[in-house]
Amino acid sequence: MKSIRIKAFAKVNLGLRVLEKRKDGYHNIETVLQTISLFDQLDISLGNQSIVITTDNPELAVDETNLCYKATKILLERTGQKRGVTIHIKKNLPIGAGLGGGSSDAASVLTGLNLLLSLHLSKEEMRSMALPIGSDVPFFIDGGTAFVSGRGERIEPIIPEPFYNYLVVFPGFSIDTKWAYEKIKFLTKSKNYIKVLNYNFDVGVVKNGKMLIKNDFEEVMIEEYSELKIIRRLLILNGAASVSLSGSGSSVYGIFDNKKKMDNALTKLAEKGYWVKEAFSIKSSEIPQFSFKSKEEREWK
Repeated sequence: MKSIRIKAFAKVNLGLRVLEKRKDGYHNIETVLQTISLFDQLDISLGNQSIVITTDNPELAVDETNLCYKATKILLERTGQKRGVTIHIKKNLPIGAGLGGGSSDAASVLTGLNLLLSLHLSKEEMRSMALPIGSDVPFFIDGGTAFVSGRGERIEPIIPEPFYNYLVVFPGFSIDTKWAYEKIKFLTKSKNYIKVLNYNFDVGVVKNGKMLIKNDFEEVMIEEYSELKIIRRLLILNGAASVSLSGSGSSVYGIFDNKKKMDNALTKLAEKGYWVKEAFSIKSSEIPQFSFKSKEEREWK
C-alpha cells in the first residue's frame, strides 16, 4: 500500500470584486488569490474498494458532501481506476473562514492521487476535474499568486510572485458563501469596477502604507457582524499596512511590514479570544509539499 502526506495550504484574497450573475447561477468575479503558509494536513492511502474520509474535526462532514470525497470520486471515475482510497484530514484551518481550506484539501487530493496512481495527468487535466468540485479548487492545483476571474476557471499567474507577512484572524463563527453572495448582489456595479490585476503588488507599496485592497463583501459583512469591524480596527491600530476580509469571510487579515508590530498585534488579538495566526506567502514552486511515509509512519497521529 502506498501512502502520501500533503500540506494543503490556505489562501487569502488580495482584493475581490463580485460582478454580474451568470446563467449557471454563479457570479463572475475578479480576484487575486495568494496561497499562505497556514495549512491542513492530508494523509492519503490506496486501499481496496471504498472511499473513506476520516478527520480530527467532528464538525467536518466525512460523507459524499466532503470535497475530498468528491475529488477522489471524480478522479477515479474519469481515469477508470478501480481503487479504494482512505484520506485522513488533520484540520488545522477553521471551517467557513474564507481561507479556502476545503478547496485546497480537494486540490491536494487530486495532486496526491495523480502521483500515487502514476496517472501523469497534466495540470490542465486536473484543473478540469477541479472546477466541478468548487470555484476555488482549480487555483490550488498550482497556488502561488494569480489573477482569477470568471467563476474561478480563468487563472493568470502573477510574476514575480510577491511576498507578504500576514496576521490572520478568525472571529469564531463561519459565514455561508451562498448566503453572502445573496446579500451582496445588489451592491456591485459591474460597469464601475476596476480590475484588481491593476493593483500594485510591489512590497514598497505596503511599506508606504498605501496598499488598497478592495473586497466587495467587506461592507456588507461588517454591517452584519460587528465583530469583524472590531478586528479590523484592532489590526489597523496595531500597525497593519493593509487590512481586508478574505473571500466572503469570516477571516480578516492584516499585512505587516514590521515583525515586532505583528507579534504585538497577535498578542492583543489573542487576548480577546480570537483564533490568530501569523503567516507568509507561499510560492507556486513550493506546491505541492508532500512526503511519502514509511510503513512504520503510516499510523495517523
